[in-house]
Amino acid sequence: MMDDELIFQKGDFVRIDGINAVVVGTEEDNDIPEGYIAVFFGSEIAKRESEGGEGNERPEVWVVPIDACEDGLIPQFHEED
Repeated sequence: MMDDELIFQKGDFVRIDGINAVVVGTEEDNDIPEGYIAVFFGSEIAKRESEGGEGNERPEVWVVPIDACEDGLIPQFHEED
């Protein structure tokens, strides 16, 4: 990158081709090349273990060019009962 400040930080929401994702890694981390970030698009809906389900499998993280990302939408928060 040209300047020392990262465009996106871990935990930021971004949009990639209209899909929401969360930044989980930056070029400051091992295995993330300069000009890229690692994002998590979320997991498929799964049944909770506490409800007799098996939960989710190992999360998939994608390394994408920063140029493919735009600022994310502000999340809508829900409180679990």
